[in-house]
Amino acid sequence: MDKRLIGRCGLYCGACSIYRGERDDAELRQKIAKSVNCSEEQVRCNGCGDLSSTCWGYGCKIVVCLRTNGLNYCYECSEYEKKICTKHGKLAQSYLEIGVDLRENLKKIANGLAEEWLKESEARFKCSHCGQPLSAWKETCHKCGSKVSFIY
Repeated sequence: MDKRLIGRCGLYCGACSIYRGERDDAELRQKIAKSVNCSEEQVRCNGCGDLSSTCWGYGCKIVVCLRTNGLNYCYECSEYEKKICTKHGKLAQSYLEIGVDLRENLKKIANGLAEEWLKESEARFKCSHCGQPLSAWKETCHKCGSKVSFIY
């Protein structure tokens, strides 16, 4: 279990396309670089718990907002609590479409259940055929090609 993978927005960084693309899916990394007009080398991140200025996530709008306001997680923000934060709202909505509830994840983190949540997330985002970690946005496993079916 890697605590660096606790996303500040409630995302499990281990299922992030940037994180997975850098580590094990060159095709995904190329696709991301092309879609945002950057080099493949720039598509890299160590997770929200280990950001450096060279990590993709360092410039994330949510991370910048949290850093500017002296916060660690979105749940610490009054705009998040009032459900008026558009940055988190858009991101959360996109993940809800694939069955990932960032608000529920943040609730678990805020309630001291981060380790349990990490274990659940790690298990959820693994290929049921070969055990390879998966990106939340991929429909097939990059290693064995099996169709992905996440446990929701």
